[in-house]
Amino acid sequence: MQPLRQFVLHVRSKDVDREGVLNSHLFIQLEQQIDIDPRTEELHQVILSAEVPYSFYNISSALNNDVIKYTISGVAQTFTFESKDYTITEYVRVMTEDANFPFSAIFDPFTMKITLQNTSNNTVTINWTASTAHKPMGFKNVSDTDVVSGATTVSDNIIDLATVHSIMIKSNTASNMVFSTRQGFSQTIQKISVDRNSGEILYLNESDYRTTTIINSSISSLDLRLTDQNDQLIDFNGINYEVSFGFFIYPLQKRVPITQVQGTRRTLQPPTAVPVPQLRQPNRAIAPQQAATGMRPFTPNVVVRDIDSVDEDLVQHETDLEHTGKRLIIDDLIDKMSKN
Repeated sequence: MQPLRQFVLHVRSKDVDREGVLNSHLFIQLEQQIDIDPRTEELHQVILSAEVPYSFYNISSALNNDVIKYTISGVAQTFTFESKDYTITEYVRVMTEDANFPFSAIFDPFTMKITLQNTSNNTVTINWTASTAHKPMGFKNVSDTDVVSGATTVSDNIIDLATVHSIMIKSNTASNMVFSTRQGFSQTIQKISVDRNSGEILYLNESDYRTTTIINSSISSLDLRLTDQNDQLIDFNGINYEVSFGFFIYPLQKRVPITQVQGTRRTLQPPTAVPVPQLRQPNRAIAPQQAATGMRPFTPNVVVRDIDSVDEDLVQHETDLEHTGKRLIIDDLIDKMSKN
């Protein structure tokens, strides 16, 4: 079906208003409002293209994954990772070389886990329940851990430095046909996979785009957010990006009830019996098929025989008929001669 009208909106993040210091929450005011007649039309939207830089860090305060809380000698302490794009080598080095952090860190490349060893002279309690760096380090945050001097603690899971799995594009124009396992109804209208290395450009997979129906009868502005899979705004570190929207207006399809056809009620008719083709017999013509009057019941004593084989019963039956016919003719002749 062809749209009645269509509009394309190209968004450059550097041209529009934004909230806070991040450029991942944008406010776009349309120069011309898009209107539809909700009685006869419906409005669809689709993201046609997106070019987003992989300029965000895998460990940062924006992603809320950079803090380790611990207690030593009854004093609460905090270790904070500087916002950076870390490799595992740099990640463990930063912890080990920090003079105030009472642990050294070792990464095992075979198990892909981190071991923390207490290098202080006191027992240290790692408050995983209050920390945010537990997930990239592979530790669970269900309980706190006491580590005596010289002892070690090993992460429960493997490290997770691929912290941003995908970029979610969210808009106030999302419809009630979009859901998520995180919060039920969702404002997500498109997802961009993070399938490039840091420093490259992430492109929308054009074979993965989706169309959603906008429930409003007009659009005058867009409230656009780019988040990670945890609904946290992404810090692009001042680098801009581009997103193109398509808005398509289609005629509203009115569905006619299945029981109504041209103003009359539709009723179900019983199925018409299908005529069964006659099996061709040797030396016999096929009689014209009669109009079927109903389904013929199955008769167990009717046996279908192979038409390529010799039917001895049929041959004998034809011989008996021929003999009977000849006898009737002779009897008829004798009867007429006796009368004469």
